[in-house]
Amino acid sequence: MIRRFYILLTFTFLATALTAQSDTGHEIHVRIDGIRDTTIMLGHHYGSKQYVIDTVRIDHNGDVVFAGNDTLPGGIYLVVVPQLKNRYFEMVISGQDQHFSMHTDTLDFVKHMDVKGSTENSLYYQDVNFIAEKKDEMNAMKTKLDALPKDDPEAEKIKEAMKELNKTVEDTRSAIIKNNPGLFYAKFLQAVTDVHIPEAPMNPDGTKDSTFALHYIQKHFFDNIDFNDERLLRTNLFDTRIHKYFEDYIYKVPDSIEKGVDFVIGKAAVNKKIFQYVTVMLLNDYATSKMMGFDAVYVYIVDKYYSTGKAYWLDDVGLYRIQQQAERVRPTLIGKTGQPLILQDINGHDIPLYAVDRRFTVILFWSPTCGHCKKELPKVEKIYPELKELGAEIYAVYNEEEFDKWEDWLHQHNYPWINVCDRNNKEMVGVKYNVDMTPLIYVLDHNKKIIGKKISIEQVPDLLKNQIAIENAHKP
Repeated sequence: MIRRFYILLTFTFLATALTAQSDTGHEIHVRIDGIRDTTIMLGHHYGSKQYVIDTVRIDHNGDVVFAGNDTLPGGIYLVVVPQLKNRYFEMVISGQDQHFSMHTDTLDFVKHMDVKGSTENSLYYQDVNFIAEKKDEMNAMKTKLDALPKDDPEAEKIKEAMKELNKTVEDTRSAIIKNNPGLFYAKFLQAVTDVHIPEAPMNPDGTKDSTFALHYIQKHFFDNIDFNDERLLRTNLFDTRIHKYFEDYIYKVPDSIEKGVDFVIGKAAVNKKIFQYVTVMLLNDYATSKMMGFDAVYVYIVDKYYSTGKAYWLDDVGLYRIQQQAERVRPTLIGKTGQPLILQDINGHDIPLYAVDRRFTVILFWSPTCGHCKKELPKVEKIYPELKELGAEIYAVYNEEEFDKWEDWLHQHNYPWINVCDRNNKEMVGVKYNVDMTPLIYVLDHNKKIIGKKISIEQVPDLLKNQIAIENAHKP
């Protein structure tokens, strides 16, 4: 379902600048009333991060000059005041006007900002102050609305007023875009504006196509963004818009995400630097995702965009490390068959993983020297009877080599499930199951296919119930 939010309540302000080259370098005069004789920093956004590029002393009058023979790359820059707990204000840097002045005070950097010599920054602060004013009005109306009963006639009046206020902001933004075609700030505002969704077509039976809006936004979400404009790299535009796309409009399954990845990276492919940034961002997103099964997307990106020679920014060593991580993850992906293990119990007897003849097998990697494991094992004991009722057995694997500590722990705790270790050091357990932390859980079905991984023990019963429901639904 496509939802339309009041932009005054949800808009995250972003900005950027032009990168046209100038032979005269940059010279930016800043005065901040209320501070003097201290150090301030100049930095800029780059995606979701910020980087400091200069540190300058502000004089006894509160004046400072950022100057150099080079032209600053376009982007949204920050003037940071460490003395004020790193409070900062932003400035738009463009190749057209890298010689300008800004005057404000410590009471309110934004509200009291006075800009001279920069059309981009004048428009920026005019707009951001307008947004702040209207947001206050919107919040006041929302507070009043929340205090009213739902059936109060006044509530409808407030809702209508909120819609009108929202339309005022939309119209003002549209006017900025229309009336300033040569300014990058206008182009930026267009980039953060959601695309208009046309009226849904009618089905043969006379009803509207309920899936049209979702399919349309999936295809046209990025229509307002110029992926060939490197100036956008020095904003957080790509991060916020791309993450919104995947969060709101892409189904949370690896196959759908992989199609979305191809779509987004395909958009970014028109520019080398933006292609690099977007590809690396998506790789990191899925390398560190906490969502079960999303590591398949990481492997997909490595296979399609790194192992095919497209990651031009990496040397051989960097590429090898990423490929090796993908190879460690690959055998443990959801849907893969778990690799066989022949491990030993406390008496030295072999207990093969594939000898566990239950509907489900829960592999639990743990260690008695792991503090988190000690907290989780009582939970495992509590849930174990329910797991047994659901047809599961626990195959608890000690993955270290201090066997005496493992044995002592088991003698003190009479666990009812299968407890094993690699006493002969032959099975390469950590490699086969990519054990990079403990406790670590894998859930296997009767055929030892991996159906769950890296989840808490509390999540296992629901996973098993869901799997049982799926299996029952497919029975003839």
